[in-house]
Formats: sequence, structure tokens, C-alpha cells
Amino acid sequence: MMPSEDFKPKLGRIRDSGRAKAIRHTTQVVEEVSRNVVRPLRRRGHINPNALRRGLASGVVAATGSFAPGTRRVVVRARYVRMTKTNLGPAHAHLRYILRDGTTREGLPGQLYDAIGPADAEAFLSRSENDPHQFRFIVAPEDSARLAGQEPVIRDLMKQMEADLGTKLDWVAVDHFNTGHPHTHVVVRGRDERGQDLIMARDYISHGIRGRMQDLVTLELGPETELERIARQTNEIGQERMTGLDRGLLTRATGSVLVVASSPIDPQRHAIMVGRLRKLESLGLAKEQRIGVWTFDAEIEPKLRQLGDRADKIKMMQRALDTVGLERSPGTYAIFDRGTRKEPLLGKVVGTGLVDEISDRSWLVVDATDGRVHYVEAGRLKPESVPAREAIVRIVPDRLTGKPLATPRIEVLADPAVRAGPDYDGPLWLDRIVASLDPSMQSRAGFGAALSRDLAARKEWLAAQDLGRFTKDGTFELRTSAATQLQQREHNRIGAEIAAKTGAAYVPSVSGTQARGVVGETIATPTAKLVVIRRDTELTVVPWSKALERHRGREIAGIVTPHQLMIGRNRARPGLER
Repeated sequence: MMPSEDFKPKLGRIRDSGRAKAIRHTTQVVEEVSRNVVRPLRRRGHINPNALRRGLASGVVAATGSFAPGTRRVVVRARYVRMTKTNLGPAHAHLRYILRDGTTREGLPGQLYDAIGPADAEAFLSRSENDPHQFRFIVAPEDSARLAGQEPVIRDLMKQMEADLGTKLDWVAVDHFNTGHPHTHVVVRGRDERGQDLIMARDYISHGIRGRMQDLVTLELGPETELERIARQTNEIGQERMTGLDRGLLTRATGSVLVVASSPIDPQRHAIMVGRLRKLESLGLAKEQRIGVWTFDAEIEPKLRQLGDRADKIKMMQRALDTVGLERSPGTYAIFDRGTRKEPLLGKVVGTGLVDEISDRSWLVVDATDGRVHYVEAGRLKPESVPAREAIVRIVPDRLTGKPLATPRIEVLADPAVRAGPDYDGPLWLDRIVASLDPSMQSRAGFGAALSRDLAARKEWLAAQDLGRFTKDGTFELRTSAATQLQQREHNRIGAEIAAKTGAAYVPSVSGTQARGVVGETIATPTAKLVVIRRDTELTVVPWSKALERHRGREIAGIVTPHQLMIGRNRARPGLER
């Protein structure tokens, strides 16, 4: 028998040489390194964590909020925008938007200026081609209407910023007077005077710039008087948004409880405070438990900000409706909520714009078929992707499968640049809904009423062309071949018109056959684009695609399908390149 001290049990699986244990240990080491090293490097982004943060000292001082009594109030909104050399489109779009018509006192386009005088937008963008980022600011003094001119004050602000940051700045600005509060847009390049990355400290962006502007405005207009302070606070009593009065009340409160003295030293200030508390009580955000003792809603601040945000959106809707001369009852205004809405929204675009004039996020105002006017935040869209005014759009809240979308999906059904009536001899977007009844459509008011008339006329035309029929129960049926026939009739009519002008012979395109020739001009139709293919003395018309656009002026060959001309790899793998 083997002695007990010589027995050594071997742990593990049968015929395991021990190599698997080493591999498992190596894997654990790699995973641990990935967790503790790789992720922080990824979170760092494109800014070196050791880079100099300019303006830190001034920003920290301003962040303490220790301003002299009577300091004029200023709102500064800031945005940091990353830029790429190959895509200056967002920068172009932002400058084009802030220089649009109607922003001056006379209703003219905005005037761009810099530290010396009038500035050139194209020259500024040309200098910005290799910049890593861009800073955008909106500077809005509360008493801006009293300033003789904003341009000198903005130039003084930029000089002070250069002193704080220790470098010259390359910037442009434009003053806006198209709202109740005049304000200035400032765009600063992301390079310092040595061509290095310009990085501003977070505290300087959040507090330092505002503090410098407050000092300049106070120096220009003098300290705020007691009468001005009382008038400002009195104006804030009835506002349904977060105000300076609310911040003062929350600062004085202990937790969510505020005790108001019964015999105040300053009766006027006491009256303003109680007036604001009564307004908050009417909004359900404050309650008087007993005389002089008030409690606040636990989420009073976010709720007030949400109310203010909704009020701003309603103002945008009213402005968009006034621009096109539409009258709608305020009770029909609605905010498009993709989180709660399940059905797509169908309607006509009334107006478009940027959410806050500093970001690239767009908004739409849509006169929908449900009889309501909807405000829709569309997210960051390329300039060419923003629907034009009077375009017919279909807005889907979210995709049915996969990762949820951050913004709603917008599909343009009809471009206003190509107008066509209900008797158009070709495909129309109306054909998609002519046989389906939308229960939410209001046929008596708004866009729903106009759509109902167009649908009725389209049904009559389709029935007269034997492309559909009315059933005994009053519904309408579209023939299964109607879409194909309408498309072919449109192609034949357009092809014949071009042939008559050019003297070439028109050859109809047939699905499944080959088309060969030189890619010619593009023709816009109410629902799609068509391309003319020319070969010798003949021409044919096929659906447009991105692949054909890249081959314009060159000879190609492909297979005709109902939706595109399949060329190259597309013939083997349809749908890869459209």
C-alpha cells in the first residue's frame, strides 16, 4: 500500500495538462487590463487630459457667485462643437441660420462682425477647416434693449476673454433683434494664436464669461436700481417657468419647507414673495400648510423648467402659423412625444427652425390630419434633409425592431417643389392612403379637411381611369396593378415629351430587361426622381438612384426594376447601393 504522505491529489479535469489554467489566467489578466486601462482612454475623447485649460482662475472666482449688489443680469448659453475637415456642413448651416433674413431691427439679414469691423463668413470658415472644434455662444443681457448698441460691448467682452485666456481669439458675431430680448451670437475658433488647440476651462465657460459680461453691462448702464429690481421681480410673479424669485425662495427654504415672517421688515419684498408662492400654489408646486409655512413639491425645479420649455415651443408654433397666415385655436396645439405616441403622424410642414439657435437640432411644426398642430423635435439633420415648408411628411415615433431611435423618423411624401393635383396621371402619395381610412383624421378643419377633398377627387379620377372602384359598402378599392400602370404611364408621358423636344425616339423601359446608354438629366416627379438614359438616337426613362448619379455623363448598362436600374454589384446583390 502507498504511504499516505506520498499521495498528492491532482485537481482538475481528466487528461488536463494544466495549459488551460494558464490560458484562463492570461485571459483574466487581459480582461482586467481592458477594464482599467482601455476604457478610460476611450472616455478621454480627442482632448488631451493634460492640455492647458485656459481661464480656470477667472472661472472659479465667478463660480462662487459673489457679485456686487446691483449687478445687471446676463444669460450666456454655450455649446462646444466638434469639427471634421471633411464635413464643415454644420458650421456652414449655423452661420447661414444666424445670418438669415429678419434678424435686424429693420427686418434685414444679420450683419457679421469681428474685432475690427465687418467680417466675411466664407473667410472665417476657410480659416476653420483644420480646427478640432468650435465654440458657440449666445450672449443675452437682461437689459439689452437699453444698450445703445451691442457691438461695442461684445468687442469689449472678447478683449476681456483674450486677457483671461492669455491668447488672441479668432471670432465673429452677429446681433439679433427678432425676439423680445436682443441677443448676440458669437462663434469662436478652436485654435489659439499659436495654432494650438484652444481649450477653455469648464468653469470659465459656465460662469466666467457671464461674470465678465455682467460687469461690462453694469458699467455701461450703471447698477440696477431698487425700482428696477422691484419691477423685474414683479414681472416674474406670474411666469410659468423657473425664475430668479424661485431660486431665492428655494435658497431660503430648509429642505422643502419655507417659513415666511408674519411681520416682514420689507413689506414690498414680502408682497412679491407671497405673490409668487400663490402662483406656485395654483400650479400645484407649493402648498401653505399653515399661515406662513409653505412646502414645495419635491420636483419643483424640473417641473418649472418643463413648463417654460413648453411655453417656448408654443411660441415657436404661434410664430410659424403667423408666418404662413394660418389661424388655429391654442387648444389644438400639441407637442409630439415619441415615447407615448404609437401611430405615425401625417401632415403638412408649416415651419422649421433650430431649437435654440445654438445647437444643430431642428424642429418642425406640422399641421396634421388629426386636426391638431404638432411641434416635433427632429434632432440633428443635415441641411438638405430638413423638409421644406408645405412638404407632406410622415413622422414615425420609433422603429418596430432593433435599438430605439433617439429622434423620430421623418419621411417626405410630397415635395412642394413638384406640385400635382388629384388628377395627375402618375403615382401620387395619395395613392398610399386612398383605400385606407384613418380613424384619427378630422375632415372638418385644418389639413385634414383639405386632404379629405383631395382624396375624394383622387378616388373619382382613379375610378374614371378604371384603376379603382367604389364598393357597395361605400369603401374604395385600388386595383392591384394600379401602381405599376401609373408608373408606366408617367414614364411614357415624360419620355414622349423629351423625345418630341430632342427628336430622339423614345423606347419604353420594361422591368427585367437590360437598359444601356449614357446617363443624362434627372427629372423630379411628385413621388420620385427619374433619369434619362440616351443611346444613339434613342432614349429611355428609368428610376433614379445614387449609383446612377455617380455615373452621370458616362455609359452604363443595367437591369430595369420597378424601383431602380440595377448596375454593377447591384445586379447580384440588390439593395446594397441605392
